[in-house]
Amino acid sequence: MVTGATGRTGSLLFLALQSAGIEARAFVRNITKAREVLGCKACDESEGIYVGDITDPETLGNALRGVRRLVILTSSYPLQLPNGTYYFPPGEYPKDIDWIGSNNQVRTALMAGSVEHILLVSSMGTTQPDTFLDKLGDGHALFYKLNGEIDLMASGIPSYTIIKPGGLLSTEGGRSLLLAGHNDRLMHARVTRADVASVLLAAILNPKHSRNLRFDLSSDPDQPAGSLLSLFEDARDWSGSWNNNVQL
Repeated sequence: MVTGATGRTGSLLFLALQSAGIEARAFVRNITKAREVLGCKACDESEGIYVGDITDPETLGNALRGVRRLVILTSSYPLQLPNGTYYFPPGEYPKDIDWIGSNNQVRTALMAGSVEHILLVSSMGTTQPDTFLDKLGDGHALFYKLNGEIDLMASGIPSYTIIKPGGLLSTEGGRSLLLAGHNDRLMHARVTRADVASVLLAAILNPKHSRNLRFDLSSDPDQPAGSLLSLFEDARDWSGSWNNNVQL
């Protein structure tokens, strides 16, 4: 199941899972947006579309029943006022979405009893407090995303994969060498949403390679795309691909 499935990365992954012949569910808040973004017709459970809210655990239980893998792609998002300042709508602060909402998903997945693997897309920068991203809207988004990462790793789930992408681009994927790193050493590099979706799909299809990994994800546009399995090997090796390919 993919939560945040109508988002720009979530929709790419959900459609890729369907194209790969994998039975997938989309957890969404808005049927109208699901129809527009995911191309569903009935947009109900018969098409794998489940409606709910991650801040309300009761709406997650039915959707997770029988699911083997959960991909968490929900994220808080700051809005900008005319004066240039940022804010979060009530109930959608990073604390609500990136920590409590993420934890709701993890705990409900554990209670479902069938979930073997949880994949979480967090963000670059969670180990660097009080950056400008943390201060947007006074939300401390990266702090709460870090708490979400910790909760997942400590949950007891048999397998987890945590991906921390750099700045997200909406350009075409599959063209650049993807880089794995640690401790936010790739902080200023970027990666396409399509490549993030491809890494998630590869992690789902190759669970032995992606098991219990937490890594930064970025790309080098000056080098051609490489093997995604090699990316997981780099992620497990803390010397990582960033050591050889990126000027820090």
